[in-house]
Amino acid sequence: MLTLSVRDDEAELTLELLAYPLSPAAQTDLIRLLRSEWTRTDYDWLEAMHGDYGEALAITSVLARRHGEPVSTATVHFARHHPEVAVLGGVLTHCDHRDRGLAGRVIEVALAQAKTAGCKVCLLGTARKPHNVYMHHGFAWQNGSVMRRSFGAADFEQEYFAAGQPAQIRPANWGDLPGLTLLVTQPLATVCLDYPRGLLSGRYLPLERCLSNFPVLWYETAARGGLLSVLAEPRTARILGFGSATRAPGSGRGHTATIDFATHENYEAQLPELLDQVLAGCRERGIKQVQAFIAAGNDAKLRGLRAAGFAEIGKLAAALKPSRQMQDVVLPGKSL
Repeated sequence: MLTLSVRDDEAELTLELLAYPLSPAAQTDLIRLLRSEWTRTDYDWLEAMHGDYGEALAITSVLARRHGEPVSTATVHFARHHPEVAVLGGVLTHCDHRDRGLAGRVIEVALAQAKTAGCKVCLLGTARKPHNVYMHHGFAWQNGSVMRRSFGAADFEQEYFAAGQPAQIRPANWGDLPGLTLLVTQPLATVCLDYPRGLLSGRYLPLERCLSNFPVLWYETAARGGLLSVLAEPRTARILGFGSATRAPGSGRGHTATIDFATHENYEAQLPELLDQVLAGCRERGIKQVQAFIAAGNDAKLRGLRAAGFAEIGKLAAALKPSRQMQDVVLPGKSL
C-alpha cells in the first residue's frame, strides 16, 4: 500500500492516497466510511482491496481524514498497462461533514492520479441533476447518467475507436473495465449490446450504467461458468468489442447458454470472428445448446448467426422499447 499524506492545518484535514491492495487497517477505515452510505457498490470491496484485480487494474482511493476520522473519499480506476481511460467511482462524504468542499478535494486528487498515469479521459456515473459537484471539476453530461471529463483530448474517442487498428479476441480481465466502459458509453448502432444484462446502446436510450458495466458482465458470466471475451487492440488493449455466454440457472440447465456479442461500428466486420470465439468457448465448457436474443433489424448480428448455423426458434413481440416504438426480439438457436 502506498500512502501519501497532505496536511491542511487550517482545516485539520489529512488527504491520503491509498493504492490497492490495502492494509487491513486502511480497509477497515474505508469500508466503514463507504457503509455510512451504501451496503455495496459496483464490485466486491474486499476482493478489490485485497488486490484480486490489481495485476491488470490500478485502483486508488483518496481518503480525507479530519481529526484522524475518515470523512470523504473518491476512487479512480485505470488499466495498469497503457492507461488511456479512467473511471471515477465511490465518491462519498460522510453526512456530518458535507458542504465543506471535501468532495472536491478528493475528486481533484483522484483526477490528478489519472492524468499523471497518462489517461486522456475520465468517466463517471451519477444521478442526473442540473448541477452537481462534478461540474465544478471539468465534467460534463455525456448521456443519461454518464459524465465525461477530458484531459486535453476533446475528440479522444475518435482516435480510440479509429478503423484499421489490429484487433485480437482474448478472455477479458479486470484491466478491461475502463475500456469496456468507454465502449458501452458510445452511441453505438447496435440496439442491444448484451441482452442478458440489459445493456442497450445510448443512441436509443439514456444510459443508466457506467462503472458497473464491466462488473455485472464479469460476475454473472463467471458465477455461472460462462465466459466473457473482448476484441482488443493488442498493444494498448483498447476495447473494440465484447462477447459473452451465460449459462442458464439451475443444476439441470447448465448445458444451455445465452450468448451475445457486439463491436464498435468500425469493427463490425469482426463480429463473425467474435461469435466463433464465443461458440468455441461454449464447446470447451460442455455447453450443448445456445441461443441469442437479437433486436429485430440488427442485420449484422443476424447474418453472423445464420452463417454460423443458427435457426430462428422463436420471437418475442414488442419485447424492447429502445425508442418511442416497441421492437420485436428474434431468438436464434443452435445445437453445438
